[in-house]
Amino acid sequence: MDQLYMSLKKAGLIFKDTSEYGKVDFILLETSEDGTTNSVDVITFETLFGDVKTNPTYEALSGSHTFKIKDKQYTMTATEMGYQKYFDQWLAQGLIN
Repeated sequence: MDQLYMSLKKAGLIFKDTSEYGKVDFILLETSEDGTTNSVDVITFETLFGDVKTNPTYEALSGSHTFKIKDKQYTMTATEMGYQKYFDQWLAQGLIN
């Protein structure tokens, strides 16, 4: 994921803020017309997509992922989780391949 994070940071899509985990990195996903933002902290992102940590390509990120939250295991695609549109944008911007 390091290469992905470096690309996102270079594009201005990584910022630090405070969460339940303390001061952590966030990934800016989108900014609405009214100025509100949608983001995800890196810890949550890695929980959801940690199965492709060593090879976070567009194809790998867009696929199906199995992850555990509070002792419950889930298997969902990026589309089902609502992330596919961001991966599509990152691909178009050349941030992932």
